Amino acid sequence: MHRFYCPQADFASKVVQIVDPHEIHHIRDVLRLKKGSEICVFNGKNGEALVTIEEVLENAVRMKVKSVRQKGREGKPCIILACAVPKRAKFELILEKATELGVDVLIPLKTKRTEVIFTEDKQRAKQERFQKVVQNAAKQCGRTDIPRISLMTPMAEALKSLDPQGLSVIPSLNGHNSPIREVFNKHQKPVSVTFLIGPEGDFTPDEVALAKEYGCIPVSLGPTVLKVDTAALAVLALANFYWG
Repeated sequence: MHRFYCPQADFASKVVQIVDPHEIHHIRDVLRLKKGSEICVFNGKNGEALVTIEEVLENAVRMKVKSVRQKGREGKPCIILACAVPKRAKFELILEKATELGVDVLIPLKTKRTEVIFTEDKQRAKQERFQKVVQNAAKQCGRTDIPRISLMTPMAEALKSLDPQGLSVIPSLNGHNSPIREVFNKHQKPVSVTFLIGPEGDFTPDEVALAKEYGCIPVSLGPTVLKVDTAALAVLALANFYWG
């Protein structure tokens, strides 16, 4: 069934409407849905409703709510991915797949070896683009919520914002680190899990040392060297296996 994002939807009401021009265009001009068609609408706040289209207008699609589904966290930890931004369009791929894998918070990470840096004048456009990527991914994969995306954050600031009650891990090639599965096995029910993923060339030894001062646990992801996008998706897949 077709799904649409409607952030202002209040499913306590019997009637909701979509006003986003892109969603209206998709309903009216692409899918050519008419009065009586059934679709799903989610509001990005863990709510989803089965609705029937009542009216398709130029600037709004009005719908009647048939049933509502609220989806809670069910004891799952909050998953945070702080990831250095790789070159080309790889970061958008990371955003899309991370959304599918259930990430809650996404932080573009600025490290000493990060090659892609968002200047202030480009930050707004990038933020809007990234938000659209995760919205579309959430719509496609059936999520009822949408990950939060922060502005590009220097590593030192990201470390200061770590949850002291949560689990924070930093995959790195520096030193002889414990396999990530061993660390997961020792933390059965964390309230949050933060993954810090470095750039091509890895974190510097100083960055790893600083992360350890803030309670991060250096881990190994195996015997091979993984690219940024591979490492990011690997840790999220493992988090799904352990806590999903």
